[in-house]
Order: sequence, then structure tokens, then C-alpha cells
Amino acid sequence: MKKVVAVLSAVVIVLVGVIAIMLATSSGKGGASLEVDQGGSVVTEEIIKSFKISTLTYRYSNIIYRESVLKLGDVDIPFTKTYLAVRYDGTMEIGIDASALQIEVDGSTMTITLPKAQILSHGLVAGTTEVLFDVDGLFNDNKVADYIEIFESERAAMEQRVIDLGLLDQAGESAVEQLRNLIESIPGATDDYTIVYRIQSG
Repeated sequence: MKKVVAVLSAVVIVLVGVIAIMLATSSGKGGASLEVDQGGSVVTEEIIKSFKISTLTYRYSNIIYRESVLKLGDVDIPFTKTYLAVRYDGTMEIGIDASALQIEVDGSTMTITLPKAQILSHGLVAGTTEVLFDVDGLFNDNKVADYIEIFESERAAMEQRVIDLGLLDQAGESAVEQLRNLIESIPGATDDYTIVYRIQSG
């Protein structure tokens, strides 16, 4: 019996750029202009074939914040406190790596073993980021790097939440159900074998 494997390959590249141009005019002598020269080049690129199958999508909204202040001993240094709060939507694709699927035949019994489900991708939903509070200190201000840092600090926590909610187990069960339905939809596929479905343990 030939294996039927669905192939899901997703590559997402998000580029965000903001350019502000201010024009100042002098009295009766035309205006000043700002010339911008911008470009880019691909350093390296690679196309990778994937056999990962997404069975669940988990979308969530989250509010994260970071507060910081410079201290001298136990005393806060005035005007150095910063506070940043951001709301955003994130999405995770949860599924299996079908390239690790195993098939064993013993007489009239065929055992199909699927790998444990995993988080295949995790990212922000474009256009959902909203800055709720952005309070800068006098001597230190919030930068783009600060936003990226707090997003990354929450990534592991949100992925652990998915595990705690049992979504990996649900995704594994969904993968088994989808594979069973696929095989049973093929005429004669189950005539010669009793098919047993398993999910890898450990």
C-alpha cells in the first residue's frame, strides 16, 4: 500500500519600514528637499521542502508590559522610569512532521505510527499590534528593540500555555483522525489490512 502524505509548505517574510520626510520652506526662495537613497540585496536564500502538516491553529490576544527604572542602591533615580504596554494577536500552527511517520506490516495488521504533535510556527498577526502605554524616561527611551524584546520574552510563555491546555494532544488526535479519514476514502485501501493508528510516546 502506498503512503499518501499531504505536503504543507509555508514561508512568511514580513518587512516593515517607516520613513518620515519633513519639508521646510524659506520665505520666497523655494523649499528645502531631503534626498533618500535606499536599497537592499539578498545575501542568501534557500528553499526547503517540508512535510509538516498543520492540524490546529491557535490564535490568541495578549497584553504585555515592561517597566524599568535606574537605581542607585535601593533608591530610584529620578526621570529614568520607563513603562511600555502593548496589545497584540499571535497565532500558532500546531501539527506533525509527516516525514517521521512510520509504517509497519505484520501479517494482515498494518501499524501507522505518527510523531507527536509540535508547534510548527508561531508569530504575530499582521496589523494587530497596538501600543497602549509608552512612557519614556528623560535619559532612556523605548526603542524598536524594546518592543521586539518583550515579544520574544512572551513567546516561550505562550507556547507553554498551549502545552498546558493540551493542544498538542488534541492536534495529534486530529492528525490521526484526518489520516484515518483519508485512507478510508481510498477504495479498497482497508480490504487487505487491519490498520492500527498510534502516536509516538516519549
